[in-house]
Amino acid sequence: MKNAKDKRETAAYITAICAFIAGWGMTIAGFIVPPTGEISDSVLWVLGQALIYAGSVFGVTMYFRNQMEQFRTDTRKYINDMENGQE
Repeated sequence: MKNAKDKRETAAYITAICAFIAGWGMTIAGFIVPPTGEISDSVLWVLGQALIYAGSVFGVTMYFRNQMEQFRTDTRKYINDMENGQE
């Protein structure tokens, strides 16, 4: 069974993917609807917001996981050094 942290993370990934797809979908639709070939500023703004959101969800998650793994590695090394009488 998933805990609350896993559910939150899954929800963040799903919303980021949906925002990414919706942003690009609106941009492509902007080329198709009249006036053909012109994209409204508001569509570009939505695309930018979707890309920022998706990038922040994926980027922050990867950064945080990397930092936590580095912390665990450093802590294990420090504990092993202390147990072996090294500092």
